[in-house]
Amino acid sequence: MTGRRVLGVMILTFLAATLRAQSPSDRSKILAAIQPVAGLGEPANSSDYDPSTVEKFDSHLATDLKLYGFKGLTTQQWATSRGTVRITLFEMVDAPAAYGAYTLQRSRLTGAATPVLIGAASFLHAGQLYFWQSNYNVRVEAPAELRDELSQAVSRNIFGRSEKPPVAAYLPGMNLVEGTEKYILRPELIETSSGLDAQNLGFELSAEAATATYRREGDTAKLLLLLYPTQHIARKQAEALPSTGPAMFVKRSGPLMAIVYGARNEALASAILDEVSHEFKVTWDEGSPGLGLGTMLVTIFTFIGVALAFTTMVGVSFGGIRVFMKSRFPNRVFDRAESMEVIQLKLNQVVTDRQISDGSSTGRP
Repeated sequence: MTGRRVLGVMILTFLAATLRAQSPSDRSKILAAIQPVAGLGEPANSSDYDPSTVEKFDSHLATDLKLYGFKGLTTQQWATSRGTVRITLFEMVDAPAAYGAYTLQRSRLTGAATPVLIGAASFLHAGQLYFWQSNYNVRVEAPAELRDELSQAVSRNIFGRSEKPPVAAYLPGMNLVEGTEKYILRPELIETSSGLDAQNLGFELSAEAATATYRREGDTAKLLLLLYPTQHIARKQAEALPSTGPAMFVKRSGPLMAIVYGARNEALASAILDEVSHEFKVTWDEGSPGLGLGTMLVTIFTFIGVALAFTTMVGVSFGGIRVFMKSRFPNRVFDRAESMEVIQLKLNQVVTDRQISDGSSTGRP
């Protein structure tokens, strides 16, 4: 038994090591697929980092990457006639993790959305193009004439769905300032301007948050959405919010709590909260429709036919077995005189007339 356990542990360790080894290979395949881009040439330098060595790449960024779920990164460089090209692939555990890391990086950098959308979302900062797609974040540093072409080439070779985390899907789209969305997993990332005690918002209870800025007719406001595991936790957290402090508007819908702050008028806050709702999805399996009269009659006669066929088969089989046994073993299995007690009518026998006499005709005294 102990030997089997040791063998099992060794197999799992080997598989885990294999999976870790496959990750850089997958990123290298994506980068190798863009080699045909004109003017790129052969790569000059390439480096791989995993969660244990990512601090060497960027100690400040490493904390945020690990927070959302970091698997590894590959950075590759080319020396071209038009300048240096560097592409960095950040591989995350899943698409929501990649979205979270992307929004956090976008909120910390001053940039503008790209004229042409690349991946699921993209922006430019200081000549660098950032985008996220599936479970990857991508940073492209290249001359302007190569940057878009390279970014699109990388995007075409990344497969998988680009799914946002559930809480981000509840952000209203009306009046949203594009590029201000942010996915939050820890209280320190909530702005102090909200006036909230972020440590008491329930992040230790597996809460997830998303924020965004909204603008209407020159007025702006910020929305903080908190999604809790259950509606009971959400209600408890909503009741614990302070009633005094900076002006804010609160709404709870199921396990979702929405807080609008920074609004200069109540109309804008109300318009934002009106768009926030949580709908429970219920699966309803409807019963089969009733049978019609025609179908019912066909079913009944079908069962009758099956029953008649079955009984006929049984009767013929029994008769055949009886005839066979009587011909093969006469008076041994069936019709044994010594053991048969059968009431016979004897209809062919002559009737004998018997009368009971009273004794007067016999001459007896």
